[in-house]
This record gives sequence, C-alpha cells and structure tokens, in this order.
Amino acid sequence: DVYDFDGEFFDLVGKPARPFHCMVFGRPKQGKSIFSFQFARYLSQFGKVLYIASEEGFGGTLQKKIKDFGLEDNQFVNFSNAKGIEEMRKVIPGHDFVFIDSVNYSRLEVEDVEQLKREFPKTSFITIQQATKGGQFRGSQEYAHNCDIIIEVISGVAHQTGRFQAASEYEIFKQPEEGAEKSQADEKPEPKEQLNLFDI
Repeated sequence: DVYDFDGEFFDLVGKPARPFHCMVFGRPKQGKSIFSFQFARYLSQFGKVLYIASEEGFGGTLQKKIKDFGLEDNQFVNFSNAKGIEEMRKVIPGHDFVFIDSVNYSRLEVEDVEQLKREFPKTSFITIQQATKGGQFRGSQEYAHNCDIIIEVISGVAHQTGRFQAASEYEIFKQPEEGAEKSQADEKPEPKEQLNLFDI
C-alpha cells in the first residue's frame, strides 16, 4: 500500500509506503523549512497534515510562510506549537502526516520518535533536524537508521536517499536564503555512503 506520488515529489522520493518516516536535515538558512512547507502542501492532497512548529512557534515568520504557500485556507493542513512528547500526543490524533520542526528543539530522543510511531501506526512522520557546522544532522545515528527517507538540504537543493527511490535531487529555490552560510558540502553527497544506512 503506497502513496501515489507524481511529478517532482515522485522524482524525489518515489511512491512511499503507508506510513513512512522521512528525516529532513540541513544547516540554517539552507531551505529546510521551505522544503517542508512545499512537502506539507503536496501531502495535503493525500490526507490531513499537522505541522508542529515547536521551534518557530506562532510568530510572524510562520504566519508569513503560511500565507506565502497558500495554506491559510487549506482545510487539510493544521498547525501546532506543541513541545515535547506529551503535548504532541494530544494534537497528533486524526492526522495522516505529522511534521515535527524540529526534533532537536523539542528535545525528542530517538525512543520518543519511535514511541510516537508505535502509538500512531497509520501516521507518516516527517522529522526535521538541525545540522552541525560540518553538515551532519544533530543527534544519534539511530535517527537515520530508523527512517525510510533521508533528505539533506544544501543551498536550496534537497538531496534524497531512501527505500523507495534511487538517490535524487529536488531544487527548492534558485539561490540560498539571505544570510545563508556556505556549506562545506556544496557538492551532492555521495549516494553510496548514505544508502549504506539502509543496509544496516
């Protein structure tokens, strides 16, 4: 049982199983949030989406993104500023897709994410994580081992490795966001190294 993705998102991730777990990571100002909003808007045609903006909250930046991406009138996309696993448990029921932005700010451990997946077995999770200056995601390597799709965002390009599609890229925007730091990994990550995560 899969989601019948098409267009750019099919080219990026293929047709993921129901449910799936996607991890998105990257350094600040590289395009993680923009990609996540684009993905949330796309997923809303397949079910109800919950975007947990625990890091950004309900401030002006989030409201601007909601307006810019035309989500203010989208009845299939809801927003929350829940923090921690207990608050998230209260807002997740009834949603087919849940974005957690970000895992690091919410102080969720690997086991917390796995517990949410067990409690909501029909829900797909998209977990967003910060990255170190070296470009690696923050936190245990188990985050990568436990998910189906890994997307690294570098200078406005999403680089994907996963179970449902060969290594691929998706252009989020033409230029890095204003103030973006130059990534130490300007070139596409080596697919083989990332794909090994799924061989373990």
